[in-house]
Amino acid sequence: MKFSLALASSLAVLSVTSALPTSLTTRAADSCPANALSCSSTAGGSCCSPTNGLLLLVAQWVEGYGPDNAFTLHGLWPDTCSGGQTGNSGCDSTRQYSDLESILQGNDSLYKDMTTYWPSYKGASNNGDFWSHEWGKHGTCVSTLAPKCYSSYTKYQDVYDYFGTALKLRQQYDLYSILNQANITPGGSYSADDFESAIQSAVGVKPKVTCSGGNLEEVWLYFHVKNGNQYVPTDSVDSSTCSGSINYPNK
Repeated sequence: MKFSLALASSLAVLSVTSALPTSLTTRAADSCPANALSCSSTAGGSCCSPTNGLLLLVAQWVEGYGPDNAFTLHGLWPDTCSGGQTGNSGCDSTRQYSDLESILQGNDSLYKDMTTYWPSYKGASNNGDFWSHEWGKHGTCVSTLAPKCYSSYTKYQDVYDYFGTALKLRQQYDLYSILNQANITPGGSYSADDFESAIQSAVGVKPKVTCSGGNLEEVWLYFHVKNGNQYVPTDSVDSSTCSGSINYPNK
C-alpha cells in the first residue's frame, strides 16, 4: 500500500498546532498546569481540558450528500476517557437553542461550510434541526467552550467555535485524500484492514471505522485536548464494526 510521507508529516504537525482562537481559555490559562492534557494527571480544570476527556470527530460517507470528493460530518462528540457517552439532554440548559441555522447564518463563511460539509442526510430543510441537535446534545458538553473560558465572550461565540473547530479538523484530517493516496477510491471494495491501515498511517493513531450492510458508513477519529484548545489525535477506545470487505460506494 502506497502512502505520501509528505501528507503524513503535515498531518503530524497539524495535530499539534490545531487550535481554537487565542481568545479562548486565555482567562483560564494562568491556572492550568503546564501542557495540560485531557485524560492525564495534568488535565487541570474544565477550561484546561474537557470535563469528559475525549473528543470524537465523526465523519460520514453518505451517498448523495456533500461533495463527491469529501466526507461530511456527523458531529464532534465529547466522551469520557474510557469512551462513555454523555447524556441525550446536553450539559447546559441555558445554551439550548431551538434553531441553530439562523444563528449560524450570522457567520457567512461558517454557514457556507456547514451547508457543504455538514448537511443533514434528511435534506437541507432539516439542517437547522440537525445542527440544533448536535449542539444541544454534544456542543454544550465541551467544557472548554463554556462562556466562562473566554477572556471576552460574545454571544454565540461558543457555537461558532464548536462548529468551526469540527470543520477545521475535518479539513486537516481529510479522509478522502488520505484514502485516495492509499489507492482506496469510491466505487471499489477494500478490506477493513486496508481502510484502518491507510488512516492510521496518515494520522498516526487507530481510527474506528463503521459499516452498514457492508457499506462504509463512518470514520471516528479520537482526540485528547491539550492546553484547552489544541487537538491531539489518540487511538480509538472502541473497535471498528466493519469486517471482511468494505464497499466504498460512489456518491
